Amino acid sequence: MPIPYISALRILATVLVILIHASTGYLNRFDPTNFAWNYANTINSFSRFSIPLFVMISGALLLGKKENILDFYKRRLVKICVPFAIWTLIYVIYYFYRYTSFNVLPLSQIVGTSIEKILHGASAHLWFLYMIVGLYLAIPFLRMIVHQANQRELILFILLWATSLLIMNKEFNKYLPTVDLTTFSGYLGYLFLGFFLSKTNFEGSWWTYLMLAIAIGILNTWGTVVVSNNAGTYAPTFYNYLGINNALFAASIFLFFKEIIKKPLPRWTKQIDKHSFGIYLVHIIVLNFVHPLISLPIIWKIPVATICTLVLCLAVCIIIRKLPAGKYITG
Repeated sequence: MPIPYISALRILATVLVILIHASTGYLNRFDPTNFAWNYANTINSFSRFSIPLFVMISGALLLGKKENILDFYKRRLVKICVPFAIWTLIYVIYYFYRYTSFNVLPLSQIVGTSIEKILHGASAHLWFLYMIVGLYLAIPFLRMIVHQANQRELILFILLWATSLLIMNKEFNKYLPTVDLTTFSGYLGYLFLGFFLSKTNFEGSWWTYLMLAIAIGILNTWGTVVVSNNAGTYAPTFYNYLGINNALFAASIFLFFKEIIKKPLPRWTKQIDKHSFGIYLVHIIVLNFVHPLISLPIIWKIPVATICTLVLCLAVCIIIRKLPAGKYITG
């Protein structure tokens, strides 16, 4: 039975990933006096909790379960790795189609480039899958920690992880002691954070969580302008998915949705929730096709491109699912 606020968070994260990719291209040429740059900066600053949300959702849904390790790997990793392999191949082909041509490249370069893409990511957004596979390999063992730890111990772990986000961040570690907190660092902490927030009842109001989220979004927006001004070029320091600011952003949004969404979602949203993984996989190809076709002022172009991409990706996923073995393509 789907949990309404979890489904809503997954839908939000899916939309925000598309929104990020629909707007990021306007950031590369830094100009703080330009509306397009500031608009894209604001969108990105208020969207960079999306990937942390995906990981937190996995933690909320998976860490508390008891399941044989091999059964978990068979069910979960196959569901991720098969579509991952298929879409890696698709994006390798798409790379040659979009950026170069098979006809003008020697076979050795085609093979070399293909291997490099397969090993390190055939498309920029596929980095998420390399990361999530590593987390899924760890989840059966992280469950053992969760089942043995009490609430105070989980809080201590999360605090150590939050500290590692500061110490392991190259932008801030020069001001902090060089303690090696690698064990606590990375996206692993988001699994514990999602599990902890989903299982714990808090006394804060939805208004508090919303205000905190807005405040962090404003901080990200202002901070990116300041850091970029100081660097003389676009500097996405405040966009870091492993920044303490975006961890707090993700946590506040998670709790906000948990407080306000109690009833089942409208039927049409369930399709987005169901196909969110497939939408994530295919959206770059669709967005690259849609974005140049929209001749609107940027204030409308980015959201319209996002909505069109979402709808078309959903349609593609639904059609693929109707094919034999289609579920192995879209996940």
